[in-house]
Amino acid sequence: MRIRALLTGVALLIAAPLGVPATTAQAAEGCAPGVTSDFNGDGWSDAVVGDPSATVDGLAGAGRIIVLYGDGDGLVGEGARDVLWQGEGGVGGTAEAGDRFGAALAVADLDCDDYADVVVGTPLEDLGGQADSGYVQVLWGGASGLAIARSATAYTQTWFGLPVVAGDQFGYAVDAVEDVGQGGTPAPDAFALAIGVPGANVAGHNDAGALAVEAAVDGGNQAFWITQDTAGIPGAAEVGDRFGAAVSCNYLSGVSHEIDCAVGAPNEDIGSKKDAGGVTVVQDIYFDDMLAGVQLDQNAPGVPDSAEAGDFYGRSLDTILVGTTSRIAVGVPGEDVGSDRNAGMVQLFSSDTGDIDPGTGLTQDTAGVGDSTQAGDIFGDEVAWIAPGLGDSRTRLAVSSPKEDTNSGTDTGLVHVFPMGNLAADVIWTQGSPGVPGAAAGGDMFGQTLGMVAGSAERVLLVGVPDDTALATGMVDVIPLGGGTPRYWTPGGTIPAAGADRFGDSLGSVSGGAE
Repeated sequence: MRIRALLTGVALLIAAPLGVPATTAQAAEGCAPGVTSDFNGDGWSDAVVGDPSATVDGLAGAGRIIVLYGDGDGLVGEGARDVLWQGEGGVGGTAEAGDRFGAALAVADLDCDDYADVVVGTPLEDLGGQADSGYVQVLWGGASGLAIARSATAYTQTWFGLPVVAGDQFGYAVDAVEDVGQGGTPAPDAFALAIGVPGANVAGHNDAGALAVEAAVDGGNQAFWITQDTAGIPGAAEVGDRFGAAVSCNYLSGVSHEIDCAVGAPNEDIGSKKDAGGVTVVQDIYFDDMLAGVQLDQNAPGVPDSAEAGDFYGRSLDTILVGTTSRIAVGVPGEDVGSDRNAGMVQLFSSDTGDIDPGTGLTQDTAGVGDSTQAGDIFGDEVAWIAPGLGDSRTRLAVSSPKEDTNSGTDTGLVHVFPMGNLAADVIWTQGSPGVPGAAAGGDMFGQTLGMVAGSAERVLLVGVPDDTALATGMVDVIPLGGGTPRYWTPGGTIPAAGADRFGDSLGSVSGGAE
């Protein structure tokens, strides 16, 4: 483990395009296949966990991330550990109280050099006197580890031609996806980096929200700003929509197309229904003069149920491409099911032909599903797709219900894992499940965050429990999906406990699908 001295007074680096630095040229057909989520190229799978509330050098809430490297035993994240924060090593910026470095994380090999990279959102960063304007960095992987040999590339609103503005929360959500066959650039190949800016003011509408995108294709890079007032994008920017509060990018119209991004606006009003929420699929985001979008909400044709106040449709999002089928899962944690208020729902969509087709509106009362709805469960608060692999031929979906009440107490929390094609065969995980570390207790809110790492020898579901009542600094349960003994990570030992606060409040996830 390496914990380096905090460097102060580091100048802010405003990004050059991601397409400029490239260590290893690759063929134009996409990144060479390798181990997903491998930051140091040793062939073993690594993980990254955020603790954005952590105290760094006495600065409360400055935030840090913990990198957990794999090693020869083949288990994800069970080798050396490293701790990174702003101003440390190759990480840009300076740690400040309340920044929340690591509040959002995404993993992808953006420069196609066979080392996975990490996108880190710091949504409450103050820049130039603008409080909570936000800040995003790409931490580059390399043979010596993440953010060691090469300085981070940083992004603010200025890269997209706009001023840094207080309250934007630039980096509240992030996602990145690398090309799997559509690019024409040898080094790097095509990619998309998407940054959610839900606090953005649009034409005088506070918190209307925006999505900042850098896209690389055919030898060039484009950076542009998308709002609900952008030509080709459905809807209109309104006060409080928070467009960009969630984002997930993939080949949602089929692999023969360019990358699309699903963007959540959970506080969107649908008609008179306040905070009903909606999702916009921004299609083919490589070119800002060709943008188009599809609006998904509960009043859209074929979507089950109807928009209601307080549904928060799009509070969580995840996407996946397996073969020629792409899927979208939309969390609707405020959905009322019968008389059970805020019981929660997940809306499923899929595409094989380019059209995005609505599927099941999944609840805990769906036929055959284990458990049943209760008021306040917020089922769908987090969602994470799990790609097939290592002998498992099914695509699966993990859904959290962090405020589920169990026999162990109020707000204990649980997580469902649903196999597509047989939703009734779901498996329910709690901290009371056989072999799962810890003990289920009221207030744990098991499943506040979800992630998945698909490695060379192991596929694991990561379940964040930042408010675990027995481990005051938080924990992450690591559940192997092909058998094996569940384990956990928590501050202490090789993960320094000093300054830790809510370890597991964010997780860097790689589905193992198109990404």
